[in-house]
Amino acid sequence: MHSKVRRFVAMKCKLSPSSLNLLEDCPRCFWLQMVKNIKRPSGPWASIPLKMDRIIKGYFNRYRSQNKLPPMIDGKVPGRLAVGMPNMLNVRLYNGFSICGKPDDYLKLDDGRIAILDHKTKSKEPDSVHRAYQLQMDIYYYLLEAMGYKTVDRAYLAFYYPGDCDLHDGMPFSCKVIYVKTSSSRAVKIISKAFKVLGLEIPDPYENCEYCKWKNDTNFF
Repeated sequence: MHSKVRRFVAMKCKLSPSSLNLLEDCPRCFWLQMVKNIKRPSGPWASIPLKMDRIIKGYFNRYRSQNKLPPMIDGKVPGRLAVGMPNMLNVRLYNGFSICGKPDDYLKLDDGRIAILDHKTKSKEPDSVHRAYQLQMDIYYYLLEAMGYKTVDRAYLAFYYPGDCDLHDGMPFSCKVIYVKTSSSRAVKIISKAFKVLGLEIPDPYENCEYCKWKNDTNFF
C-alpha cells in the first residue's frame, strides 16, 4: 500500500458495524469508502423508520424512569432496562484504528451482566435474523467486553411490525423478540479481514456487486 494511503487509513479509519457489513458485501466498495471516501450512491432516506425510532426510544425511556420493562416486551426479555450506559461504544485498536457502535438499548440482567437490546422495524413478523444483524450484534458484544463490561453472549432483537387494520381506528403494532448468540471471535475475524483489505491496493471488482458492475459499465473508476 502507498505510504500516503497507509497514513490516511491509520489516522482516519474508524470501523463500525455498517462499514464491516459493507466489507462482507463487497471488499472493493469497502476499500473505496474507507480509503478514498468514495461511497456507494444512495437515494433519499425514508422518514417513517426515523420517526418510528424516535417513538420507540421515547416509549422505552418513559418506562426506564419507572424501573420496569415496557408492556410490549415485558415477559419477552430478561432483567430490566439498564441505566447509565454509554450512548456510543468505542474502542481504540492499534495503528490508529478504532471501532465504534451505537446500540439502541441495554438490558441489565439479574446477575448484573449487560446484554444488548436492539430495535428493528419490519413490514411483517420475522422468522429469521439477517446476517447483517448478526454481525452488528457480534460487534456490540465485542465492544462491551473490550470496554470492561460484564456481559453475556447473546443479544435481543425486538422487531416491530404493523397489523392489518382500518386506518381510521389506528394502526396496531406487534413486537417479536428474537435472541441471537454473539461471538467475540467472529467480531475479531471480520476486523482482521478489514485490516487485511485496507492493507492492499484496491481490490478487484466483486462479481456479485451491482455497484462494481455499474462502475465498470460507466468507466467511473
